[in-house]
Amino acid sequence: MDFQHFAPQIDKIPKLKPKEVASIAFWNTVRDNFTISTWIAMGAVLQGLLLLFARPTFAVAPAALFLLFRFTRTMLMHWGLIANTQMQDVLMGKYTVQIPNVDGSPPSEVADKGIAIIMLGVRNNHALGLFGSGAKDIFLFFKAMMQALHDDKESGFLGASYYRSANERLTSNGFMTCCYFRTVEDIHRFAHSPVHREGWNWWNKVTDTHPHLSIMHEIYDTPKKQWENIFINYHLTGIAGKMARPVVINGQEYTPIANAAKGPLSTHKGRLGKPGQGDLEKEYLAHAY
Repeated sequence: MDFQHFAPQIDKIPKLKPKEVASIAFWNTVRDNFTISTWIAMGAVLQGLLLLFARPTFAVAPAALFLLFRFTRTMLMHWGLIANTQMQDVLMGKYTVQIPNVDGSPPSEVADKGIAIIMLGVRNNHALGLFGSGAKDIFLFFKAMMQALHDDKESGFLGASYYRSANERLTSNGFMTCCYFRTVEDIHRFAHSPVHREGWNWWNKVTDTHPHLSIMHEIYDTPKKQWENIFINYHLTGIAGKMARPVVINGQEYTPIANAAKGPLSTHKGRLGKPGQGDLEKEYLAHAY
């Protein structure tokens, strides 16, 4: 398996610092806390205050110039005159994630070990949204748990990706974190770890006083040769997201992303470690996924 193929591309992808990630998450949450009509109304009030205390030209100019800048920049990207920032984190090509061995060495076969997944969900139904009671506490407990998983090399934790359920309602949508572990036993061990126990105890104390807070989880335990993944011109998300454990080749660490443009990894059956090809895969091999 060729884990070195995409390394140069991955190295060029901008690496966000923890503070930058936290800032993006915070402002996306703030944006999700109010409807579009509320944002427009707040903007209208601010614009009205500018008109009240400044000349109309000076009041309108900032917003007009900002929109002109955004429009011009977008069109320059569209025409290819400047770099399209939406493509900065896209990994061009066809790739798949394979789980390294516990010692970091490359796997000897595709999907040669099982994988366990826990999907954690939280939603705040308070009228004040993120400003409601308990919202900050949940965030801090969750942050501590994820940090503990990343720091503990023996936890069996492989990585996680984070999502917002943006199509459920107009505001205060839920969050979903998809965590990948080597085994379901690793998940159970984490569930009874001190850092999770602390959050668990806090939750048990506030369930009666904070009925507006919602949490959930789903767990899936997949045996070896029963899972696969493929990404084509896609950013690093899902199992390819914030991978906590690299693959080590000749002393060099690589993200466990293998080239799937050709060979067994280029087909569904190949990524499952099953011999042969299906009829459809033979017919459409050039574009098989």
